[in-house]
Amino acid sequence: MEHRHLDYPPDTAPAGLGAAALDDLLDRGDLAAWAPLAAAVRRDPAGPLAAEVLRLCDAHPMYGTSILWTAWIERLRAPDAGDRTLGDLRRDRGLTQEAISERLGISQSDVSKIERRSDVRLSTLRAYVAATGGKLELRAVYPEGSRRLSPPARAPRRARC
Repeated sequence: MEHRHLDYPPDTAPAGLGAAALDDLLDRGDLAAWAPLAAAVRRDPAGPLAAEVLRLCDAHPMYGTSILWTAWIERLRAPDAGDRTLGDLRRDRGLTQEAISERLGISQSDVSKIERRSDVRLSTLRAYVAATGGKLELRAVYPEGSRRLSPPARAPRRARC
């Protein structure tokens, strides 16, 4: 998005924008222009960029959008907001179902099915997370602390006699 009289390259990351450019983006932006900002805020809802968005929304209320940005960031900051679906992880990484399908060697509709399943195999989950550029870690959480789990190693196949 071009920011009125401000000189920023079009590919400037939201965190690299000054307060005036962020204010302009919040005021005049559309969904496409807001997408990088929303992704950055989603990655760190308690960070300095989210705080600046909240400050700007409070200082310069914009018709409708200030309320939406404020409510969304507050929801992200809620204690239970850490739970993410597979689709959320994919979108947070800026990926489409088609991109994941290509990386996994399956159809886009199969990716959609994986994202909607309530019970996913560990191997499928590991592959999906890897396709988003991440590494799956498992933890057992107890009141006194948590422990990292290592999934069982795959048993070698026995040679048939």
